[in-house]
Amino acid sequence: MIVFSKDSLRASVEAATGGRVTVLYDDKGYPSYMVRIPAFNVEDVAADLGTGLHPAFIVDGVEKSEIFIGQYPALVKEGRAVSLPGVDPTASVNYDTASGYCTAKGVGWHLMTNWEWAAIALLCIKNGFQPRGNTNYGRAYDQTHETGVRQDAGIPGDTDGTARTLTGSGPVTWRHDNTHAGICELVGNVWEWVGGLKTVSGKFYLQQDNNFNAAEGDWIDSGVIITDDAGTTKLGVDGTDALKPTGNTYFGAWKGLTSTAAYQVSVSDKQRMMQALIDPTFNNSNPVGGLWYDTDGEKFPIRGGSWSDAANAGVSALNLNNARSDASTHIGFRPAFVS
Repeated sequence: MIVFSKDSLRASVEAATGGRVTVLYDDKGYPSYMVRIPAFNVEDVAADLGTGLHPAFIVDGVEKSEIFIGQYPALVKEGRAVSLPGVDPTASVNYDTASGYCTAKGVGWHLMTNWEWAAIALLCIKNGFQPRGNTNYGRAYDQTHETGVRQDAGIPGDTDGTARTLTGSGPVTWRHDNTHAGICELVGNVWEWVGGLKTVSGKFYLQQDNNFNAAEGDWIDSGVIITDDAGTTKLGVDGTDALKPTGNTYFGAWKGLTSTAAYQVSVSDKQRMMQALIDPTFNNSNPVGGLWYDTDGEKFPIRGGSWSDAANAGVSALNLNNARSDASTHIGFRPAFVS
C-alpha cells in the first residue's frame, strides 16, 4: 500500500521544501521522507555520456518523469526500511537483507540502485557541488568544523566508538545539492549497498535499465573486466585483456581509472559504463571518492564511504570488495521508490 493523499506531515514537508521533498507511506503505514529527482538527459550533463534519458529514469523500457530517493539512510522498523531524520541509520545488514527490507514496503519500493546513485552523482558533478559528510568520526575530514550528532554520544573527531551520526544532523553541505531539501549523507556516515550491479570474477554485470524488479540472472553481461595492463589496473575487455589477478585491492582515486586499447572499440558500451559511474572518462578531474575491488568471486557494490574514510569517501566512491553476505557497522543502505 502506497499512500499519496495529503496529510499534515506531507503538507508541512512539501510546503517547507517547495515540493522537492514529500512523504510516502508503506504497507505498514510508516512514513519516509523522499526527495523528488526529475528526469534528465545525459547530454545535458556531459557530451561524452551520449544522448537520451539517463537509465535511472527508464524502468523496464518505460520512461519515468521522476524518481524518489530516501532523503536519509534507512532505519529498519518492523522489517521495513524507512527514511527519517534524527535517527541512527541501520547498519550491519547484508545485501539481500537490506534489499528485502526495501521491497517489503510495497510495489515500487526498492533498494536504491546503482543507476539511481549514478544519476545523482552526475548531477552533483555537473552542478559543481559534491557533498561532504561524516568522514572523520562525526565530522568532515577536510572541514572539521562541520559536525553531526554521534549516535554513541562521542565527541566529533574522537576515534573511539562507533561514530555514525544521526540522520540529517550535519550541515547542508552534507546534502547532495547544498540545500535543506537535498539528499543527506550520500558521502560518509555509512557505506550504502546499491542494487543492479555486481562483479563476478572481475567482470561487470548491470541491470539493462532501472528495472529494480529484474531477476539478477537477467542482468547484462557488460563484457568489461578489471584488467592488469602491464602492471596498471584498468577497465578492459573480457577475452582480450588479462584479468587483474589480485584479491582485495585499493586502487586510489576512482577518477584516475583508465582503460585498455581494446576497451575503446564500442562507443555505446563505453557511454553506458560512464552513465553507471564505473568509467570516469567523462570527467577525470572533479569526481571525488576512491575505488576498491576484488576479482575473486561475486562482489556487490557499496557507495559513498563511511565515517572513517576521510578523502577516500565521496559521491563517486565505489567499493567492489564485498560479498553479498558481508555486513559491518560501516555499511547501511537507502530505500527508493518509482511509481
